[in-house]
Amino acid sequence: MDFSLVSIWGHMGIIPKILVVLMLFMSVYTLAVMLERWLVLKRGKAASAAFAKLVDNEDPNLRMAHVIKVASDPTRGKYCFLGQVVLASLKEAELLTREGQGPAVIFEAAQDTLGRAIVLTVTQLRKRLVSLATSASGAPFIGLFATIMGLIRSFQEIATTESGGIAAVSGGIGEALIGTLVGLFVAIPAMWAYNFFADQIDAMTVELNSTAGRVVERLLRREFPTSK
Repeated sequence: MDFSLVSIWGHMGIIPKILVVLMLFMSVYTLAVMLERWLVLKRGKAASAAFAKLVDNEDPNLRMAHVIKVASDPTRGKYCFLGQVVLASLKEAELLTREGQGPAVIFEAAQDTLGRAIVLTVTQLRKRLVSLATSASGAPFIGLFATIMGLIRSFQEIATTESGGIAAVSGGIGEALIGTLVGLFVAIPAMWAYNFFADQIDAMTVELNSTAGRVVERLLRREFPTSK
């Protein structure tokens, strides 16, 4: 038997072929998720850094109303995660101020809203990582299934031909090799991508907590200088 990929594919059974096609689909989807998440994180970092340059400073003239206006600017787009969480917190503070609530209530509510906004943002950033984890953990088992099917075919051919030569088992061995190869081909990049993006999102979470918390607290202290 010719051990080229085309020849092996031609001798594979229907079930191993279905499993291989499924794993190749998982690979394509994994690559799409990797590209999409990379673009989101890249744009998010750039937009948040640009926003931080405008509002994360000691300028005494920088006030809550101005930051709300800057954060609400639609030209910043949906990737300015720092602007989104700061805006949510300051909007809550602005609402409570109009209602006549005391500084202590405003501080607490603004911090609570900021925390919830960060959690929601991080959840959105992580929403497609589960597909990477699924590919990383599931592809080897699917590949193992295809490998077992190939080994079963080898034993069947041995029983049929009553011979243990390479010609009798070559088809099944080919299926087994293809199943293992494709499973690893899908799983290894998916695992690497999951760990990479999880690390990037963890770092972004720390940065959001630090920068957003500092900006919101500084602005509220300027609005209520005698509150603390």
